[in-house]
Formats: sequence, C-alpha cells, structure tokens
Amino acid sequence: MKKAGLIDCHAYTLISCDEVTLDDGVTTERLCLIRNPWGRHEWNGKWSDSSPEWTPSIIAQVPFYANKNDGCFWISYDDYLEFFYITTICYYLDDYVDETVADQHPQAW
Repeated sequence: MKKAGLIDCHAYTLISCDEVTLDDGVTTERLCLIRNPWGRHEWNGKWSDSSPEWTPSIIAQVPFYANKNDGCFWISYDDYLEFFYITTICYYLDDYVDETVADQHPQAW
C-alpha cells in the first residue's frame, strides 16, 4: 500500500466515478475520484495526478481533474477494487436536518 502512495487501514472518500474514452476513440476506462481526508498521501500508480495516461482529450472528459498534491486522485476502477477492499456507502442529502433524541434509558448510577 505504502509503495502505491496509499495508507493501509485508512478511510478515504469516494467522490466521483466516470467512464472516459481513450485516445483511440474506442477503448473506455472506468475511473474513480478518491480523496484522502488528510489532504496528502496520494495514489501514485496508473491514472495518478501526473500519470502519462492523462492527455488533454481525457482531461476534458472528467470534472475535477487537478495535478496537485491535495489528497484527491483518480484511480482506475480495477485498481480501486484491488486496493480498497471495503467500501461503505452513505447517502447524502443536501437538505438533511439533524434531529437527535437524548438517551431515554434510566441511568444506573
């Protein structure tokens, strides 16, 4: 994991997924945009920020491409499946209102 630029036993955020058409005009590649919440330590394999796979035509197909050390990186779906063995999905609502109820259990002390 460390050799690939990733941190083992660490939580990352899956921000987006996209499918791009490669420069041959036929082949497609599924990509995932991941963010390390620490804002550093990024994937350094195929499709990493400075990877030679990124061409102007492919960059134009994805939102959020940036070649900077900000903790965000693209990774192929196949590599995602290999390196991220657990995925938890949380549903996000823009208009979510947090309503909590205090613990109603009688206190034993």
